[in-house]
Amino acid sequence: MGVRGTYEQELVQLKDDISSMGEDVIAAFRQALHLLENHDDEKIEALIEGDSSINQTELQIHDEATMMIARQQPVATDLRTTIVALKVSSDLERVADLAVDIVKAAKRMEQERNENEIQEIREMADVAEEMLHEALIAYQNRDLMRAQRIATLDDTVDRKYKHYIQRLFTLSDETNAEQTTQLAFIGRYVERIADYATNLAEWIVYESNGKHFDLN
Repeated sequence: MGVRGTYEQELVQLKDDISSMGEDVIAAFRQALHLLENHDDEKIEALIEGDSSINQTELQIHDEATMMIARQQPVATDLRTTIVALKVSSDLERVADLAVDIVKAAKRMEQERNENEIQEIREMADVAEEMLHEALIAYQNRDLMRAQRIATLDDTVDRKYKHYIQRLFTLSDETNAEQTTQLAFIGRYVERIADYATNLAEWIVYESNGKHFDLN
């Protein structure tokens, strides 16, 4: 197999590795929301400890991409593909960090939670999770239309987050200040995850045409 064929195979493997990392990140996010609704200290600690595995995967992807650039010295589209792999893996790692932040905030909350507030967080999180799924599919297939639609979903999360924060602080009282604070943090973490999914979509657009577009 020639140099070109080897490099193309390495690019396919790189994308597969990132897709696998993305699935692990989505699973961590989903588990974080489950633990918000069903407090379990042992599982919370397991999720926090498991974040190191995702961090290690990101480092491995970075090493792999850096070595590809050093060996092959790619240009144009090939170089963008490799650079985007670095950016996408970094953004996915940040999503995993936010999943950890969610369970850390949940751990600081009282066991008794307001079902309406949790439901609003869940509704935001469901959209954010859909955005991550769509971003991974778009990344694997270079699907620009799918990537661009993610921005519409981000608008939905932003609207839900604004309503959630307004309602949260309107109904809060001083006796529940800590609970309200942690719930506000969690809502913000979910909103940031949606923003990172939008970032992924922007990197997909850049990979295809070399232009930066703000989809937010």
